[in-house]
Amino acid sequence: VGDGINYTNSEESETGEFTTSAPAGSGGGEETWTLVTNASNLKVGDEIVIAASNSDYALSTTQNNNNRGQAAVTKNGETITFGNDVQVLTLQTGNVSNSFAFYTGSGYLYAASSSNNYLRTEANLSDNSSWSIAITNAGVATITAQGTNTRNLLKYNSSSTIFSCYTSGQGDVSIYKK
Repeated sequence: VGDGINYTNSEESETGEFTTSAPAGSGGGEETWTLVTNASNLKVGDEIVIAASNSDYALSTTQNNNNRGQAAVTKNGETITFGNDVQVLTLQTGNVSNSFAFYTGSGYLYAASSSNNYLRTEANLSDNSSWSIAITNAGVATITAQGTNTRNLLKYNSSSTIFSCYTSGQGDVSIYKK
């Protein structure tokens, strides 16, 4: 994972949001992405999208100060299609055994706090940006950061329309793969 490249976020806008770009050669558009119903079907190098299980939204490319916004997707059974505002993540090997890192194209998603519900992007891979993934047959994913920060469950908050990290509650998420 240590590729010698120093990743940084783009400039912060006046609203406190960061915009990151999807990895080259990826994105939504006319491509169809399929619901993952078994974590063993995920491997390093896969491109994935994290979406709300019970809403037509996915993690967006907009990195707010302390969470990720939502972007609309179109669900059709166990598939989704979406536009360029949905964050495509590349799975990399996490720091912790049996974990993945979610690479955004400019850094790694991480559980950023024990006292606040934060999901941020960091330049260097850490235990807090190393995630275990368990998935039910129905496609509900439990995504847990493996570091010391205790607000470590990646969830969808439908009332605030954001994706962030919590100790419990909030909306379930699912993973879709190209």
